[in-house]
Amino acid sequence: MHIPRYWAKAEQTVCRGKGFTTLERHLIVWRGSDLSLEDARQQARQELAARVARFQRGEPLGHYPHNVRPLREPVIQTLTNQQGERMAVVTRNAAGCLVLNTAQVMFIDLDFDTALRPDWRQSLAAFWGWVTGRRAARPDAEQRLLARVRDWHAREAGDWQVRVYRTRAGLRLLVGHQRFDPTAATTQQLMRRLQSDQRYIRLCAIQSCFRARLTPKPHRIGLHRPPDRYPWTTEDEINRQHQWETTYAARSQGFAVCRWLCDLGPPTLHPDAWDIQRFHDAQTLATSGKPLA
Repeated sequence: MHIPRYWAKAEQTVCRGKGFTTLERHLIVWRGSDLSLEDARQQARQELAARVARFQRGEPLGHYPHNVRPLREPVIQTLTNQQGERMAVVTRNAAGCLVLNTAQVMFIDLDFDTALRPDWRQSLAAFWGWVTGRRAARPDAEQRLLARVRDWHAREAGDWQVRVYRTRAGLRLLVGHQRFDPTAATTQQLMRRLQSDQRYIRLCAIQSCFRARLTPKPHRIGLHRPPDRYPWTTEDEINRQHQWETTYAARSQGFAVCRWLCDLGPPTLHPDAWDIQRFHDAQTLATSGKPLA
């Protein structure tokens, strides 16, 4: 998993040209490290120097891979397996939600808006039904997407253990019979075939992990996002963040993030997946019956 514990920023205002042709730009670079804060600072300074040089030469500054910026998130908790290996970490994202990041236990979130987008055949059939006045009644989004997941499982993955949850915006799958490499081409192809969100798929590859939100989105429980972005560097920022987290934790108690629907396939689980499933279900309140947020 590429989730640095330490983050540092380097910045500089640079100019190129003279007179009316002067071009000024303020460059900011963030870099993370698992070793130390000083190592993160050194990486940031090196990348900033490289970008300044490219700017002065009139070259492209460079972008993050696949236009997905590295996620600056504090590590809240680390989970290890029976062998003492780090199998997951809990971080807090920019919106303030706690997020489970797993090294090899696969989560796939399927949003109704993305996964149920009709292809040209379905669109043509719907149009013809409208023209002829013989439109068939359509099941609701949950039933349609669940039917699609069941069909995929029956055709391609009958011996896989897949736990299915309902989220506020779609379904979540936890694939538990074995461990998966989030950077592998076969893993990426599977997520694309199930029509998971493209940004999520790229993020899994870049950060070498799968992600599952554990706590409600703030706007769904009547809160704004946290006032400051991590890392918090002043006492005022730390205090504001602490106050926000206290309010957020209290508001979150009345809501679940997902609701368990069913299990597909044989009940055999990889030990890591079993531990992750228990932790995930407890944190998301998956069997509580509370409203989803």
